[in-house]
Amino acid sequence: MKYAAADWVGNYARTQPHAPALSNFDSGETRTWAELDLRVGRIAHALRHVLGLERGDRIANISDGDLRHFELQFACARAGLVWVPLNFRHTAVELGRACREMRPQIMLTDKVWGALAREVAADTGIPHILDWGPGGDLDQLLDPQGYMPENGEIDSDAPLQILYTSGTTGTPKAAIVTLGGMVCHSLQQVQFCATAEPGGHLFQPMPLFHFGGLNTASNPVLYFGGQVTVASRFDPAATTAFCGDPANAVTHLCLPPVMYQMMADSAEFAAADFSTLRRFICGGGRVSERLRAAYEPKGARFVPQYGGTETGPVTSMNPDRLDKIMAGSCGQKSLHIDARVVDDEGKDVERGTPGEVWVRGPGVTIGYLGAEAEIVRPEGWHRTGDVLWEDEEGFFYVVDRVKDMYKSGGENVFSAEVEGVLVTNPAVAECAVIGVPDSRWGEVGLAVVVATPGHEVTLEALCATCEGKLARYKHPKHLALVDSFPRNVTGKIAKPALRIQFGGSKSV
Repeated sequence: MKYAAADWVGNYARTQPHAPALSNFDSGETRTWAELDLRVGRIAHALRHVLGLERGDRIANISDGDLRHFELQFACARAGLVWVPLNFRHTAVELGRACREMRPQIMLTDKVWGALAREVAADTGIPHILDWGPGGDLDQLLDPQGYMPENGEIDSDAPLQILYTSGTTGTPKAAIVTLGGMVCHSLQQVQFCATAEPGGHLFQPMPLFHFGGLNTASNPVLYFGGQVTVASRFDPAATTAFCGDPANAVTHLCLPPVMYQMMADSAEFAAADFSTLRRFICGGGRVSERLRAAYEPKGARFVPQYGGTETGPVTSMNPDRLDKIMAGSCGQKSLHIDARVVDDEGKDVERGTPGEVWVRGPGVTIGYLGAEAEIVRPEGWHRTGDVLWEDEEGFFYVVDRVKDMYKSGGENVFSAEVEGVLVTNPAVAECAVIGVPDSRWGEVGLAVVVATPGHEVTLEALCATCEGKLARYKHPKHLALVDSFPRNVTGKIAKPALRIQFGGSKSV
């Protein structure tokens, strides 16, 4: 399916040329929609006609968050190219593996990550490497007379992005995202996130190599002609001050719970005025009572969501049902997606029973690159690897990753279920449960805990918290106290690192 309206930038350059589209919090650079269109057209022309790239060729970049991410994305859409933003937290070995898999023709980078990018490019034989900062190599290639205009040849079903999964349970996989999938997700975000209302302005401090920063909220806001302000890094004080100043007219923020809590703990939070904020989009964890208590007096409207790189990304989102939010629900399924909860044999389970979530819809990835390219999808259903359950009103609750489950005495134990009980103990600020080897039961639970300041945590107290709420075999048998957790880019606790540190029974 091809359609001219897929060129978002060209559309808004005509209809609202002087409205703000992008800004960089750190450098102060800005782009109106007309300016963005000019940049996109010149970059698209340079990629196709100066560097000689052909449709379907791939462009990688390793860089801090910048408005150029979106310039490149839209230039690739216009020129028929594929953009692959890479995780700068990965090692040169990991990045090299990704580049050998996707074989990019160009590597774009910045001053911060230039050395790493050049090492990877040299090791993998990437033909061109360019700096993309102001006045950098990319700008030098732009011909003032060279401009690729909006055209009707954009294929919404062709690959536009290749996004690597966060790899929380194994080696990251390269998921293929189409422009049509991005449009579908943008439409899904309207229902509960108010992204289509005029004057939308997202502050985006999350990394733009991951769906959480890129596709969950940034592209939906841009799809409806709003503005995105990009920050190179998340700083809780700076984020609180900027979003808490009504003069900046920020309407949306999209962060995991741990980052919202860091904002609440900052000195700037007390004076913050969030009156312009329409939604606090929240993914990667549940809204705690502590978080609710901090933000509710400021009129915050949290919208918990569940999804993943491969699923569009959002599968479900929670409307304004505080009772469901505080019970840990990630919401009801999104408009343009089908979802099932199934057992090990792929049969639907009864409501209230945990099972793996299968999804399908126009926003779901069309596949992976490399060894994972062949996806087995029974009747088109994508297996998420996540365990959820659904209540009688159609609200979903995340239980765990399938691979985070362990077996104790032959019984399945979902770590997240145990963690959800343990955090109700006031002495527990955060916790993670992993399975560790046991000579009698095969595996038992180890609770890794960050204690609330001024409190003492004991194994006996944790088991008392579980009493009457969890079967005895689910109670943790060991306790480890830590000052903080290793985390991935979306703020999730990196359980593979904990398994290595504490001798967990899985190495996935």
